Amino acid sequence: MDRRQFLMAGLVGTAAVATGIALWPVEKPLPGLTDPQARVLKALVVPVLYGAAPEAELTAQSDQVAAQVAHTIATLPPGSQAQLNQLFETLENRLGVLALTGSMTPLLARQPEALAEMLEQWRTHFLDTLEIAYQGLKELIQAAWYADPAHWPALGYNKPQWPGVSA
Repeated sequence: MDRRQFLMAGLVGTAAVATGIALWPVEKPLPGLTDPQARVLKALVVPVLYGAAPEAELTAQSDQVAAQVAHTIATLPPGSQAQLNQLFETLENRLGVLALTGSMTPLLARQPEALAEMLEQWRTHFLDTLEIAYQGLKELIQAAWYADPAHWPALGYNKPQWPGVSA
């Protein structure tokens, strides 16, 4: 084996390993969500809501909030759903994460503080695409959080009572 064959074999082997890592599924999705949506949402729910509730409570409820987000996504227009799916797939792919965050570390492997910092950078990023992604994700997750009647008492919110209308 000469030097050129050795280098080519190393390059092909590295590409094969990188592709395998990028495409390997990590865990099962939540009901109503595709694999990329579930993994990205599980990673982002806690840092987006970081200031809204105690950390221990957030970790226990992240699956529930992600399932509520799945329901909210189902009510969005098809164009918005397609954009969210594209964002989730990009954030699930290691090369996409590298392009959007500057690191190949998967979102699920990051600490909540690092994810919150990443989202804060997106909030004021010079690329409008990342600002829009930040706003969309944050509004989607917060809408799911505040739509849950279990969180209303802590907010001091009472459901309006309409005469003659039952839920």
